[in-house]
Amino acid sequence: MTQQRRVSLLAARRLAIGAQGLAAPLPPGRLDTRHLRRAMDRMGLLQIDAVNALARSHLLVLRARMGGTHDAVLGLLERAAYARPATDRELTEYWGHEASFVRVADWPLFGWRMRRGAAGDMWSGYARFGQANQPKIAAALDWMNANGPASTAELDAAMDWGPGVRGPWGTRSNGKLALAWLFWAGRVGVADRAGFVRHYDVIERVLPPEVVEAVVDEPDAHRALLADAARCLGVATADDLIDYHRLPKRIAPARIAELVDDGQLCEVAVEGWDRPGYVPAGQRAARRRSRSVLLSPFDPLVWYRPRAERLFGFRYRIEIYTPKAKRQYGYFVLPFLHDDALVARLDVRFDREHGRLEVPAAWTEPAHWPTGGSAQSRALEALRAELQALSRWCGGNGVTVGRRGDLADRLRGAIA
Repeated sequence: MTQQRRVSLLAARRLAIGAQGLAAPLPPGRLDTRHLRRAMDRMGLLQIDAVNALARSHLLVLRARMGGTHDAVLGLLERAAYARPATDRELTEYWGHEASFVRVADWPLFGWRMRRGAAGDMWSGYARFGQANQPKIAAALDWMNANGPASTAELDAAMDWGPGVRGPWGTRSNGKLALAWLFWAGRVGVADRAGFVRHYDVIERVLPPEVVEAVVDEPDAHRALLADAARCLGVATADDLIDYHRLPKRIAPARIAELVDDGQLCEVAVEGWDRPGYVPAGQRAARRRSRSVLLSPFDPLVWYRPRAERLFGFRYRIEIYTPKAKRQYGYFVLPFLHDDALVARLDVRFDREHGRLEVPAAWTEPAHWPTGGSAQSRALEALRAELQALSRWCGGNGVTVGRRGDLADRLRGAIA
């Protein structure tokens, strides 16, 4: 039996940070499609989230790898995902890691999820609607095929279906549920967006025919997605790999073993981990230390909370849905990556009326915040510079720091 390669925890962090493109310098000058393409290649996919306390979360994820300005990043993303003609699109929306932008070339790798969904293996509310309402779903698809892109509201008005379906999240219209079922099953795609409103169209007008018609067997697709997850994560446990594209937990471990047998993945023993890690063959740690950057709660480096704790000692619970009085850290809390560690967390929002970045609370991570005088000064200066850069990125003109948290007074002094 081959002896496992041993990897220190610091080396594991550097593998993870480097794989995600968070050690490389930000691109100089004006952003273009190449920069977005490079960021997407590093991540494989980009989770979409509607929280807008600061900026849309997926734009923050791209900012951490691209810099630029909010509007420049948004413009590149929209052109890549909604360009006309469809043959010019490089990205499209689908269920990857939750709702995500995925590379158009990877869309066939999710065909197994579409086929399972059409057979009833999807979120229970969508599945129940699909089982009971196939005539409505077929009518919605026929209407779109004849009339072109539509939002859920436009489809509801055209079909005149009456009251929607009540569920735990309130009443959902028939149009919303029909389009959700069709989207999961791969019959429609997102042709365009207007803010938060998606406009769906039949998939043959959203993606090129060679992509729509491609069929990848389920085991091959799972292996490809697991290998891609390993490349994007740098080092990962089986659970980490499975979570990246939300693969079936009962089946994926056998596919991981096959990738090890094929020599695509190497099993390693990571310092402090109670389970094996996996590294892509030939993967090397970043030569540079991490950049100092605030991360979205939905950044691939930290979105799987068990991995964030195992890799960085960073215990994170998002408190958006926690009542204000019960929040420990704040509404929209960003981890601060600095010197290959998560050294602080800040509650951040953007006051659009006054053009100010607000930091109601700032906390150190006691186990990782530097204790030495010069190292601590460098961390504080890096955080000050990052907050001011984030304010400019949002189109703001300054930073205001509140009084909550053990880092707040020092940070307020540094900003002043």
